[in-house]
Amino acid sequence: MKFVKIFLISFFTTSLLFLNGCGKKDSNEPVEMTINIYMVAPEGSTLTGKSIDCNDILVPISKTILIEKNEVESALNELFAAKNTDELKNYIKGPGLILYQATVSDGIAEVYIKGDFAITSLCDISRIKEQLYETARQFPDVKEVKIFINAQSLESYLSISKQGFN
Repeated sequence: MKFVKIFLISFFTTSLLFLNGCGKKDSNEPVEMTINIYMVAPEGSTLTGKSIDCNDILVPISKTILIEKNEVESALNELFAAKNTDELKNYIKGPGLILYQATVSDGIAEVYIKGDFAITSLCDISRIKEQLYETARQFPDVKEVKIFINAQSLESYLSISKQGFN
């Protein structure tokens, strides 16, 4: 009889521990979070935000999204997918342009982009840079942002693009 009691107590304890573990969320499951993406209000807009070159305004747009890999990658994916509205423009567009990957380690966000931006004026250069950097650096664990496009720094890529307008 003593053996049966010990067996039953062990069985119920093990069952409870197992069932308790089943209710826990996997740390790799997507988590819902409210983030900002940054769009551009052209010169003359009455919207408020950060003033940038060409008298444009960088406007934060709050969105609730699922964070799958990390906050930076998810926020940038949202920015890449954002459409223009009557008042706000998204300059993160161009032929074959994709967000390849974004990682965050030791406070440094590294963003890798493939393709090309559709740059039609000198103003587009600062618009692109501001939209990407503001969207990536909004998170508390990000102290520095490094962006690469087609294996070169964003600054180098935009500098070459800028030469086409001189």
